[in-house]
Amino acid sequence: MPQTLKLAQLNIEGSKHLDLVIPFLQKQNPDVACLQELNEQDVASFEKALLMHSFFVPMGMNSKAITGAKVWGIGIFSKSPIKPSAPLQYGGYAGNGLIEYVHGDPTKKNAHDSTKFMLAVADIEKGGETFRIATTHFPVTAHGAATDFQREDMKALLGLLEKEGEFVLTGDFNAPRGGEIFAQLSAKYKDNIPPEIATSIDGAIHRAGQLPFMVDGIFSTPGYEVSNVVGHTGLSDHWGFTAEIKKVEI
Repeated sequence: MPQTLKLAQLNIEGSKHLDLVIPFLQKQNPDVACLQELNEQDVASFEKALLMHSFFVPMGMNSKAITGAKVWGIGIFSKSPIKPSAPLQYGGYAGNGLIEYVHGDPTKKNAHDSTKFMLAVADIEKGGETFRIATTHFPVTAHGAATDFQREDMKALLGLLEKEGEFVLTGDFNAPRGGEIFAQLSAKYKDNIPPEIATSIDGAIHRAGQLPFMVDGIFSTPGYEVSNVVGHTGLSDHWGFTAEIKKVEI
């Protein structure tokens, strides 16, 4: 019988909302959780609270963070053991290791160039079937407008994804649905967030209030069917999403 994988996707905004995020994930009980803006110092807490394995990929270093966290990135958590690929970089700081984040306007190129923009890909087995799950946190721009560095990064990201076969891709893409950058993804992969959900910004929590931007996503290739996608508010400055995933013959 084909297996169904329950997935959760959420930008958790560092350590600010762990009292909301962890109980939500415990209640939802997903097989896999993809998290963005995850502080390295919190990975062990998620593993313990959720009884999950983890694959953490660092993206940046910020010694001035309010939470005191120095290293942050993206993570994939799984009930089953994870077989991760090597972390894949498509933009940002090109040197070895991490450098201190350039403070100021986070939409500017100097902030972009002090962060490594990464793609995390992992194979996760359930009931004898292997599911390929990927996640990322794409660079932000002012008011959701496309920039040259976003265009360059999307081209590089799509190039990496072409080599990954069949997969489900989640993340905070910082590019609104209906805009130039998001359209490049949705032209190649199926956008599984229901069209009636017009924003994934939680205005009750986000520092800028309510914004009309659907920037978070769950994309899939033809080898996967994504269903029962549900949005959840009151967790972070972004909505969380849960979904069910099945492999299909192509």
